[in-house]
Amino acid sequence: MVRQEAVRERIAHPLHLAVADEIQTWLSCRAELLRDQACGGSQQLPLFVGLQKARDTRMCCVDLLIISANQVRAIVEIEESGFLPTKICGKFLQAALADHFIHDTRREQALSYAPDVFFVQVLDGSKCLKRGTRKKAQAELIENHIRKILPLRGVTDYRLFFVLGPSDRNGLATVGAAVSSALA
Repeated sequence: MVRQEAVRERIAHPLHLAVADEIQTWLSCRAELLRDQACGGSQQLPLFVGLQKARDTRMCCVDLLIISANQVRAIVEIEESGFLPTKICGKFLQAALADHFIHDTRREQALSYAPDVFFVQVLDGSKCLKRGTRKKAQAELIENHIRKILPLRGVTDYRLFFVLGPSDRNGLATVGAAVSSALA
């Protein structure tokens, strides 16, 4: 039963899986990639303010976390349903307000953010970059303005990428390369 649910989840989120798999190939053994259910993992990835795991300190759950030296080094959020500035900015701000990843499956009580955390957002351009819209220009404006206000707590770098669906090898490689270079 659980296996069928996992397969159904993977089918429902092909871009999530493609991004996670691409990043994994770029990381090789340099860091640990944690995946939420939509990305092929088996857990939520909650971010908290402070060391206490509680409802009032939980800011959000993200799609992917990259862990190195027992610290959060990168956060990846993938949006397949379209482009809404409130979703984009909201997830970024919630993750930037947090400073720890806490999960019962980890032997460490809490993993703090590294001094430099890279936040990546990947949008499905095949769904939101339609002719006649200004979504690409709007996304560039958001990316530039977020980069101007950094650092924000532990988040020191931010990038927003459009990938034209799960078969966009060039778009996926651009995301993987950006994450890899941020960890160098």
